[in-house]
Amino acid sequence: MKLKIAEEVADFLHGPGQGLALRTRGGTDWMPARMASAPGKGSSRAATFLARLTSTVLLWGIVIAVFASGQMWALAILVAALGLLGSIEYLLLTREAPGRECRIWGLVVSAGFLAVLMWQVLEGSLPVAGFLPEVLGVSAVVLGSFTLRLRFSIDGDESLRAVTLALLGFVYVPVLFSGFIIRTALLPPAEATETAGFWLILLVVLVAKFTDMGAYLVGTLCGKHKAIPHISPAKSWEGYLGSLFFAQAGAFGVYALGKEHFAWISGVHHIAILGFILALAAMVGDLAESILKRSLRVKDSGHMLPGIGGVLDLIDSLCFALPVAFLYVYLLVL
Repeated sequence: MKLKIAEEVADFLHGPGQGLALRTRGGTDWMPARMASAPGKGSSRAATFLARLTSTVLLWGIVIAVFASGQMWALAILVAALGLLGSIEYLLLTREAPGRECRIWGLVVSAGFLAVLMWQVLEGSLPVAGFLPEVLGVSAVVLGSFTLRLRFSIDGDESLRAVTLALLGFVYVPVLFSGFIIRTALLPPAEATETAGFWLILLVVLVAKFTDMGAYLVGTLCGKHKAIPHISPAKSWEGYLGSLFFAQAGAFGVYALGKEHFAWISGVHHIAILGFILALAAMVGDLAESILKRSLRVKDSGHMLPGIGGVLDLIDSLCFALPVAFLYVYLLVL
Protein backbone atom coordinates (compact mmCIF):
# COMPACT_ATOMS: atom_id res chain seq x y z
CA MET A 1 0.00 0.00 0.00
CA LYS A 2 2.80 2.43 0.90
CA LEU A 3 4.60 1.64 -2.34
CA LYS A 4 1.44 2.29 -4.37
CA ILE A 5 0.85 5.63 -2.63
CA ALA A 6 4.47 6.60 -3.22
CA GLU A 7 4.12 5.77 -6.92
CA GLU A 8 0.95 7.86 -7.22
CA VAL A 9 2.63 10.82 -5.51
CA ALA A 10 5.61 10.46 -7.84
CA ASP A 11 3.27 10.39 -10.85
CA PHE A 12 1.60 13.58 -9.66
CA LEU A 13 4.88 15.37 -9.03
CA HIS A 14 6.31 14.37 -12.39
CA GLY A 15 3.17 15.47 -14.19
CA PRO A 16 1.01 14.06 -16.96
CA GLY A 17 2.60 11.67 -19.37
CA GLN A 18 5.77 11.17 -17.31
CA GLY A 19 4.72 8.73 -14.61
CA LEU A 20 2.39 6.50 -16.60
CA ALA A 21 3.91 6.86 -20.04
CA LEU A 22 7.28 7.29 -21.68
CA ARG A 23 8.11 8.86 -24.98
CA THR A 24 10.18 6.88 -27.44
CA ARG A 25 13.63 8.35 -27.87
CA GLY A 26 13.55 8.67 -31.62
CA GLY A 27 9.87 8.94 -32.46
CA THR A 28 6.56 10.37 -31.48
CA ASP A 29 4.74 7.31 -30.18
CA TRP A 30 3.87 6.85 -26.54
CA MET A 31 4.54 3.58 -24.74
CA PRO A 32 3.00 2.35 -21.46
CA ALA A 33 5.62 2.50 -18.72
CA ARG A 34 3.96 -0.20 -16.59
CA MET A 35 3.03 -2.94 -19.02
CA ALA A 36 2.71 -5.58 -16.35
CA SER A 37 -0.03 -3.74 -14.47
CA ALA A 38 -1.87 -2.37 -17.52
CA PRO A 39 -5.51 -3.48 -17.79
CA GLY A 40 -6.86 -5.29 -20.84
CA LYS A 41 -7.59 -3.26 -23.94
CA GLY A 42 -11.31 -3.95 -23.77
CA SER A 43 -11.74 -2.85 -20.15
CA SER A 44 -9.43 0.12 -20.69
CA ARG A 45 -11.42 1.34 -23.69
CA ALA A 46 -14.70 0.85 -21.86
CA ALA A 47 -13.42 2.77 -18.84
CA THR A 48 -12.10 5.57 -21.06
CA PHE A 49 -15.40 5.78 -22.93
CA LEU A 50 -17.38 5.89 -19.68
CA ALA A 51 -15.12 8.59 -18.24
CA ARG A 52 -15.31 10.65 -21.42
CA LEU A 53 -19.10 10.25 -21.60
CA THR A 54 -19.49 11.32 -17.97
CA SER A 55 -17.24 14.36 -18.43
CA THR A 56 -18.97 15.34 -21.67
CA VAL A 57 -22.48 15.08 -20.19
CA LEU A 58 -21.42 17.06 -17.12
CA LEU A 59 -19.73 19.77 -19.17
CA TRP A 60 -22.60 20.16 -21.60
CA GLY A 61 -25.02 20.22 -18.68
CA ILE A 62 -23.14 23.18 -17.19
CA VAL A 63 -22.88 24.94 -20.57
CA ILE A 64 -26.59 24.44 -21.32
CA ALA A 65 -27.53 25.73 -17.86
CA VAL A 66 -25.43 28.87 -18.38
CA PHE A 67 -26.84 29.51 -21.85
CA ALA A 68 -30.40 28.80 -20.72
CA SER A 69 -30.02 31.38 -17.94
CA GLY A 70 -29.13 34.09 -20.46
CA GLN A 71 -27.20 35.86 -17.68
CA MET A 72 -23.84 37.47 -18.42
CA TRP A 73 -22.71 36.95 -14.84
CA ALA A 74 -23.17 33.18 -15.22
CA LEU A 75 -21.13 33.21 -18.44
CA ALA A 76 -18.47 35.36 -16.77
CA ILE A 77 -18.12 32.93 -13.84
CA LEU A 78 -17.84 29.91 -16.15
CA VAL A 79 -15.32 31.65 -18.40
CA ALA A 80 -13.25 32.93 -15.48
CA ALA A 81 -13.16 29.46 -13.89
CA LEU A 82 -12.04 27.81 -17.13
CA GLY A 83 -9.52 30.59 -17.75
CA LEU A 84 -7.98 30.21 -14.29
CA LEU A 85 -7.85 26.40 -14.51
CA GLY A 86 -6.32 26.63 -17.99
CA SER A 87 -3.69 29.07 -16.71
CA ILE A 88 -2.81 26.72 -13.85
CA GLU A 89 -2.52 23.85 -16.33
CA TYR A 90 -0.17 25.92 -18.45
CA LEU A 91 2.02 26.59 -15.41
CA LEU A 92 2.16 22.86 -14.63
CA LEU A 93 2.87 21.98 -18.27
CA THR A 94 5.87 24.32 -18.42
CA ARG A 95 7.32 23.52 -14.99
CA GLU A 96 10.52 22.07 -16.50
CA ALA A 97 11.18 25.19 -18.62
CA PRO A 98 13.40 28.00 -17.30
CA GLY A 99 11.90 31.03 -15.60
CA ARG A 100 9.17 29.42 -13.49
CA GLU A 101 9.07 32.57 -11.37
CA CYS A 102 8.03 34.56 -14.46
CA ARG A 103 5.17 32.19 -15.22
CA ILE A 104 4.01 32.31 -11.60
CA TRP A 105 3.92 36.09 -11.95
CA GLY A 106 2.03 35.62 -15.22
CA LEU A 107 -0.52 33.45 -13.39
CA VAL A 108 -0.98 36.20 -10.78
CA VAL A 109 -1.56 38.76 -13.54
CA SER A 110 -3.97 36.34 -15.27
CA ALA A 111 -6.00 35.93 -12.08
CA GLY A 112 -6.13 39.71 -11.68
CA PHE A 113 -7.20 40.16 -15.32
CA LEU A 114 -9.99 37.59 -14.94
CA ALA A 115 -11.15 39.30 -11.73
CA VAL A 116 -11.28 42.68 -13.50
CA LEU A 117 -13.12 41.10 -16.42
CA MET A 118 -15.75 39.61 -14.11
CA TRP A 119 -16.11 42.89 -12.22
CA GLN A 120 -16.64 44.88 -15.42
CA VAL A 121 -19.22 42.36 -16.65
CA LEU A 122 -21.12 42.53 -13.37
CA GLU A 123 -20.98 46.32 -13.42
CA GLY A 124 -21.96 46.43 -17.08
CA SER A 125 -18.96 48.64 -17.79
CA LEU A 126 -16.95 46.43 -20.15
CA PRO A 127 -16.57 48.16 -23.53
CA VAL A 128 -16.84 45.79 -26.47
CA ALA A 129 -13.70 47.02 -28.22
CA GLY A 130 -11.90 48.60 -25.26
CA PHE A 131 -8.89 46.40 -24.64
CA LEU A 132 -7.32 48.37 -21.78
CA PRO A 133 -7.31 45.38 -19.34
CA GLU A 134 -5.53 43.22 -21.95
CA VAL A 135 -2.94 45.94 -22.66
CA LEU A 136 -2.30 46.49 -18.96
CA GLY A 137 -1.98 42.72 -18.44
CA VAL A 138 0.56 42.31 -21.25
CA SER A 139 2.54 45.27 -19.92
CA ALA A 140 2.49 43.91 -16.37
CA VAL A 141 3.66 40.45 -17.45
CA VAL A 142 6.52 41.78 -19.58
CA LEU A 143 7.71 44.40 -17.08
CA GLY A 144 7.40 42.04 -14.12
CA SER A 145 9.09 39.13 -15.89
CA PHE A 146 12.10 41.17 -17.00
CA THR A 147 12.37 42.59 -13.47
CA LEU A 148 12.35 39.10 -11.96
CA ARG A 149 15.11 37.96 -14.35
CA LEU A 150 17.46 40.73 -13.19
CA ARG A 151 18.75 38.51 -10.39
CA PHE A 152 19.75 35.71 -12.79
CA SER A 153 22.97 35.55 -14.77
CA ILE A 154 22.73 35.52 -18.56
CA ASP A 155 22.78 31.96 -19.89
CA GLY A 156 22.15 31.98 -23.62
CA ASP A 157 18.51 32.78 -24.42
CA GLU A 158 17.17 31.39 -21.13
CA SER A 159 15.89 34.74 -19.86
CA LEU A 160 14.20 35.53 -23.18
CA ARG A 161 12.51 32.13 -23.14
CA ALA A 162 11.36 32.76 -19.57
CA VAL A 163 9.74 36.10 -20.44
CA THR A 164 8.27 34.74 -23.68
CA LEU A 165 6.67 31.72 -22.02
CA ALA A 166 5.18 33.91 -19.30
CA LEU A 167 3.68 36.26 -21.91
CA LEU A 168 2.33 33.33 -23.94
CA GLY A 169 0.66 31.93 -20.82
CA PHE A 170 -1.22 35.20 -20.29
CA VAL A 171 -2.25 35.69 -23.91
CA TYR A 172 -3.08 32.05 -24.73
CA VAL A 173 -5.92 31.44 -22.26
CA PRO A 174 -7.00 34.59 -20.34
CA VAL A 175 -6.95 36.85 -23.42
CA LEU A 176 -7.70 34.62 -26.42
CA PHE A 177 -10.30 32.51 -24.60
CA SER A 178 -11.74 34.36 -21.60
CA GLY A 179 -11.44 37.90 -22.91
CA PHE A 180 -12.73 37.22 -26.40
CA ILE A 181 -15.61 35.00 -25.38
CA ILE A 182 -17.01 37.78 -23.18
CA ARG A 183 -16.44 40.47 -25.82
CA THR A 184 -18.01 38.29 -28.52
CA ALA A 185 -21.09 37.81 -26.34
CA LEU A 186 -21.39 41.61 -26.09
CA LEU A 187 -21.08 42.22 -29.85
CA PRO A 188 -24.78 42.23 -30.93
CA PRO A 189 -26.25 45.76 -31.09
CA ALA A 190 -28.90 47.09 -28.72
CA GLU A 191 -31.76 46.28 -31.11
CA ALA A 192 -30.87 42.58 -31.09
CA THR A 193 -32.54 40.13 -28.70
CA GLU A 194 -31.23 39.95 -25.14
CA THR A 195 -29.63 36.55 -25.70
CA ALA A 196 -28.28 37.24 -29.21
CA GLY A 197 -24.73 37.27 -27.86
CA PHE A 198 -25.21 33.85 -26.28
CA TRP A 199 -26.44 32.47 -29.60
CA LEU A 200 -23.38 33.88 -31.35
CA ILE A 201 -21.14 32.16 -28.77
CA LEU A 202 -23.13 28.95 -29.25
CA LEU A 203 -22.49 29.17 -33.00
CA VAL A 204 -18.75 29.55 -32.43
CA VAL A 205 -18.61 26.68 -29.92
CA LEU A 206 -20.63 24.25 -32.05
CA VAL A 207 -18.72 25.08 -35.23
CA ALA A 208 -15.43 24.43 -33.40
CA LYS A 209 -16.67 21.15 -31.95
CA PHE A 210 -18.30 20.02 -35.22
CA THR A 211 -15.01 20.76 -36.96
CA ASP A 212 -13.17 18.50 -34.55
CA MET A 213 -15.85 15.80 -34.79
CA GLY A 214 -15.89 15.95 -38.59
CA ALA A 215 -12.11 15.67 -38.81
CA TYR A 216 -12.20 12.62 -36.52
CA LEU A 217 -15.12 10.79 -38.15
CA VAL A 218 -14.18 11.41 -41.79
CA GLY A 219 -10.50 10.87 -41.06
CA THR A 220 -11.25 7.57 -39.34
CA LEU A 221 -13.50 6.34 -42.14
CA CYS A 222 -11.53 7.36 -45.21
CA GLY A 223 -8.42 9.26 -44.15
CA LYS A 224 -5.47 8.12 -46.29
CA HIS A 225 -3.29 11.18 -46.82
CA LYS A 226 -1.54 12.52 -43.71
CA ALA A 227 -1.90 16.28 -43.39
CA ILE A 228 0.75 17.34 -40.85
CA PRO A 229 2.33 14.13 -39.54
CA HIS A 230 5.20 15.89 -37.76
CA ILE A 231 2.68 17.63 -35.49
CA SER A 232 -0.41 15.42 -35.46
CA PRO A 233 0.09 12.02 -37.12
CA ALA A 234 -3.60 11.07 -36.90
CA LYS A 235 -4.88 14.05 -38.90
CA SER A 236 -5.57 13.59 -42.62
CA TRP A 237 -6.50 15.88 -45.51
CA GLU A 238 -9.71 13.90 -45.99
CA GLY A 239 -10.60 14.53 -42.37
CA TYR A 240 -9.96 18.25 -42.68
CA LEU A 241 -12.07 18.43 -45.84
CA GLY A 242 -14.90 16.61 -44.11
CA SER A 243 -14.63 18.93 -41.12
CA LEU A 244 -15.45 21.92 -43.35
CA PHE A 245 -18.81 20.33 -44.23
CA PHE A 246 -19.49 19.48 -40.58
CA ALA A 247 -18.69 23.07 -39.64
CA GLN A 248 -21.27 24.38 -42.11
CA ALA A 249 -23.82 21.95 -40.65
CA GLY A 250 -23.07 23.25 -37.16
CA ALA A 251 -23.26 26.90 -38.21
CA PHE A 252 -26.54 26.61 -40.12
CA GLY A 253 -27.98 24.28 -37.49
CA VAL A 254 -27.58 26.96 -34.81
CA TYR A 255 -28.82 29.61 -37.24
CA ALA A 256 -31.94 27.58 -38.02
CA LEU A 257 -32.70 26.99 -34.32
CA GLY A 258 -32.34 30.63 -33.32
CA LYS A 259 -32.94 32.56 -36.52
CA GLU A 260 -34.57 35.51 -34.74
CA HIS A 261 -31.43 35.93 -32.61
CA PHE A 262 -29.33 36.42 -35.76
CA ALA A 263 -31.61 38.99 -37.38
CA TRP A 264 -29.00 41.68 -36.70
CA ILE A 265 -26.61 39.87 -39.08
CA SER A 266 -27.71 41.11 -42.50
CA GLY A 267 -27.23 38.29 -44.96
CA VAL A 268 -27.09 34.52 -44.54
CA HIS A 269 -23.77 34.53 -46.40
CA HIS A 270 -22.16 35.77 -43.18
CA ILE A 271 -23.18 32.51 -41.50
CA ALA A 272 -21.53 30.49 -44.28
CA ILE A 273 -18.36 32.58 -44.12
CA LEU A 274 -18.25 32.29 -40.34
CA GLY A 275 -18.64 28.52 -40.60
CA PHE A 276 -15.70 28.36 -43.00
CA ILE A 277 -13.23 30.68 -41.26
CA LEU A 278 -14.10 29.37 -37.80
CA ALA A 279 -13.41 25.83 -38.98
CA LEU A 280 -9.98 26.90 -40.24
CA ALA A 281 -9.27 28.74 -36.99
CA ALA A 282 -10.39 25.73 -34.93
CA MET A 283 -8.06 23.45 -36.90
CA VAL A 284 -5.10 25.74 -36.28
CA GLY A 285 -6.05 26.08 -32.61
CA ASP A 286 -6.06 22.31 -32.19
CA LEU A 287 -2.68 22.02 -33.91
CA ALA A 288 -1.29 24.89 -31.85
CA GLU A 289 -1.91 22.94 -28.66
CA SER A 290 -0.31 19.89 -30.30
CA ILE A 291 2.78 22.03 -30.95
CA LEU A 292 2.76 23.09 -27.30
CA LYS A 293 2.41 19.54 -25.97
CA ARG A 294 4.97 18.03 -28.33
CA SER A 295 7.45 20.78 -27.61
CA LEU A 296 7.06 20.04 -23.89
CA ARG A 297 6.92 16.26 -24.52
CA VAL A 298 3.64 15.58 -22.77
CA LYS A 299 0.65 13.59 -24.03
CA ASP A 300 -2.22 15.45 -22.36
CA SER A 301 -2.37 18.99 -21.03
CA GLY A 302 -3.82 17.67 -17.78
CA HIS A 303 -6.23 15.24 -16.14
CA MET A 304 -8.86 17.58 -14.71
CA LEU A 305 -11.47 16.17 -17.11
CA PRO A 306 -11.44 12.34 -16.99
CA GLY A 307 -11.53 10.79 -20.45
CA ILE A 308 -10.96 14.15 -22.15
CA GLY A 309 -7.72 15.41 -20.65
CA GLY A 310 -7.18 18.91 -19.41
CA VAL A 311 -8.95 22.23 -19.76
CA LEU A 312 -6.55 23.21 -22.55
CA ASP A 313 -7.58 20.08 -24.47
CA LEU A 314 -11.15 21.30 -24.16
CA ILE A 315 -10.72 24.93 -25.22
CA ASP A 316 -7.73 24.78 -27.60
CA SER A 317 -9.78 25.31 -30.77
CA LEU A 318 -11.86 28.05 -29.13
CA CYS A 319 -8.73 30.04 -28.27
CA PHE A 320 -8.32 30.68 -32.00
CA ALA A 321 -11.95 30.57 -33.16
CA LEU A 322 -13.23 33.23 -30.72
CA PRO A 323 -10.85 36.04 -31.78
CA VAL A 324 -11.56 35.25 -35.44
CA ALA A 325 -15.32 35.42 -34.82
CA PHE A 326 -15.01 38.70 -32.92
CA LEU A 327 -12.84 40.38 -35.57
CA TYR A 328 -15.04 39.22 -38.46
CA VAL A 329 -18.31 40.34 -36.88
CA TYR A 330 -16.89 43.60 -35.51
CA LEU A 331 -15.15 44.64 -38.73
CA LEU A 332 -17.41 43.22 -41.44
CA VAL A 333 -20.90 42.73 -39.98
CA LEU A 334 -21.56 45.59 -37.57
